[in-house]
Amino acid sequence: MGGSGVQRPLKFVKYLREFGWNPIVLRPEPGIYSHFDDSLERELKKTKVEVISLQPQTPFHVAAGSNQEKYRERKIPDWLAKIVRRFLRLFMFPDNKKGWIEPAYQKAVEIIENRDVDLIFSTAPPFSNHVAAAKISDQTNLPLILDYRDLWLNNHFMDDMFGWQKRRMKKLEEFCLQRTKGVTALDNFMIDDIRSSFPEIDFNGFEVSHGFDPEDFENLEGKATLEYRKGKLNFLYSGLFYEENQPDIFLKALVKATNENALNLEQIHLHFQGGLDARIQHLVEKLGLSNIVTDYGYVNHEIATANLLEADVLWMISNFDAKHKQIKSGKLFEYIGTGKPILGLLHPGEASRLLEQYGAGFVGNLSTPEKVQSTLETIFEQWEKDQLPEANKEFIALFDRKKLTLKLAKIFDKISSQ
Repeated sequence: MGGSGVQRPLKFVKYLREFGWNPIVLRPEPGIYSHFDDSLERELKKTKVEVISLQPQTPFHVAAGSNQEKYRERKIPDWLAKIVRRFLRLFMFPDNKKGWIEPAYQKAVEIIENRDVDLIFSTAPPFSNHVAAAKISDQTNLPLILDYRDLWLNNHFMDDMFGWQKRRMKKLEEFCLQRTKGVTALDNFMIDDIRSSFPEIDFNGFEVSHGFDPEDFENLEGKATLEYRKGKLNFLYSGLFYEENQPDIFLKALVKATNENALNLEQIHLHFQGGLDARIQHLVEKLGLSNIVTDYGYVNHEIATANLLEADVLWMISNFDAKHKQIKSGKLFEYIGTGKPILGLLHPGEASRLLEQYGAGFVGNLSTPEKVQSTLETIFEQWEKDQLPEANKEFIALFDRKKLTLKLAKIFDKISSQ
C-alpha cells in the first residue's frame, strides 16, 4: 500500500534490529486500495525482516478475490473509496478492516506458540489492528504496546457518527487499553486526550513523534519528475486533499493578492503530487489558474521525495478546529527533512508550533483568510529578494527516524522487563 501512514511502521521495522529487537511483521495482503507504492515494498524487502502476509475477509479483500496483482493496476478511485468507507462505517466496527482481526489473531497465536516472542506492537489506524493485538495479548499474556498515529474515539472522522456508534467505539478502545502495558503516540497532547477519555485506565504513555529518514533523501539524482519553472516561485503540495482539507483558501488567496497587485501570478507555478479530484480541477479552471498548475497525480514515495527537493516552497493544510489541534500530518515531517521553506495553513496548535521552531516556516492562520493572503505575499516578497529563511538544522535532526526508533526500542526494553 501507499500513503504516509505506512512509513512510520516501515521505518521502525527498518531500524529496530540495530537496537536489539528483531521484528516479525504480520500484515494483510493489499486487496483493493486507492494507492500502491512499490518503492515502499522494495524498501521493506531490503530490510530482510520476516514478513507474514494473510488474506483477510475485509470488503476490499473479498472484492479483489484471489487475483491480488490485478488490483495493483486497477486501483479503486478516491471518490469511490470515500463512499464505500462511509457506508461501511455504519455496520463495521471499529472500521472496514474488521475482517482482518480474526485471521491476524489466529496466525499470531500460532507464531507465538512456536517462536520466541517478547512483545506485541500494534500501530493504528486502522484500529482493527489494536483490537486484534489486544485479543492476541489476552490469549498469550505477552505485553502489548499500542501505537496511535491518530486518535481513535476523538478522531475527527468520528465527528459525524451517531451516539450509539461512538459508544460502541469507546467500548472497543477501552477493551484495548485495559490490556496494554504502554501507549506510544505522536505527542503528549494525544496521550492526555486518551487519558481524559478513559480516566479509570492507568497506562504508561510515551511520545514518539513522526519523523523522516535521511536515507530517503540520498541517491535521488534523476528521480524527480517535477517540472521546475525557472524564474518562478515554485510551490509544491504533496499528498491528497480530503474532508475539510481543501486547497480553495490557498488558490483564492493567490488570485485575490494578484488582483490587488501584491504579487504576480506569472511569476508563480503550483505543483501538486497526489492527485487533484474533479472538483478541484474545476475550481482551478474557474479561477483562471490552469496555466500555472501542474498535477502529477499519485507518485511513489521515492519520486515524491525527489520532487520535494526541487521545489522552492512546500505547503500543507490542516483545516481542523481547536478540538483537533494535535493533528500533525506525517507529511509535515517529510517536509521538515528537506530543510526547505514550508507554508502551513493551520489553526494555532501543535503543527503551527513546530513550524515556528523550524525556522523556515510560515503559518497562515485559517481563521482569517486575510492572514493566509498576507502570508503568501510575505513569501513572494522574500523570494523576490532572495531572502527566504533557512531552517534550523538542530531542530531538523530531532526527527531522524533512526533516533526515534532508538527511543521506541528503549520503550520496548522497559515494557518487556516489567
